[in-house]
Amino acid sequence: MGKHQRSVRSATVKMAVGLLASVGLAALAGGADAQQAASSSATPTLAMELAPANGGAHLAVTSTAFRNGHTIPARYTQFGENQSPPLHWTRGPAGTRSYVLLVEDSGVKRPEPIFHWVLYNVPADVTRLPADLSKDPELQHPAGAMNGLNIRRQPGYMGPRPPKGQTHPYHFEVFALDEPLSLTPDMATRDAVVAAMKGHVLAEGQLVGEVTGR
Repeated sequence: MGKHQRSVRSATVKMAVGLLASVGLAALAGGADAQQAASSSATPTLAMELAPANGGAHLAVTSTAFRNGHTIPARYTQFGENQSPPLHWTRGPAGTRSYVLLVEDSGVKRPEPIFHWVLYNVPADVTRLPADLSKDPELQHPAGAMNGLNIRRQPGYMGPRPPKGQTHPYHFEVFALDEPLSLTPDMATRDAVVAAMKGHVLAEGQLVGEVTGR
């Protein structure tokens, strides 16, 4: 083989290798994009799925402010007064020693929902919360109840505020537990409360309201 032929063959090989590398990188990039797309379209996992009730017992959760599946009034959102809405639930089964309330936004494209309220150690004889509950870490009314940390790492209720034009569902989830939780308010994140609830949920229920961003 002459010098000129060797040169042509070497150039051809390099071009082929470069083309294969480009195709490989494109495939990898496409795979990463596909993974990212799949991840971004994931449905958030709610607390009720992570800490289900033993035996599937149910609590009926209602509000005088809005009906299940309907719009949450502006006063209970960040577009209004940012007050927590009034809530009521049916009494838990025998053995209930406390209740937990979590408010989660499942209208986001991420593995976990945005959590707006973590309220725990609500006494077993309490099945009703008034509107505009205090945001203090330790509550006097109802006595013994504690506000954990919302997604902003602040105690108390943080009202809905979805992006403009988007309608998000907000899940007001109530859990009846067979014991109070041994968590201080400064450590009571959504994840910590859900982890502590596992295996102790006697009944659960939820009320879902919607808010459209402005």
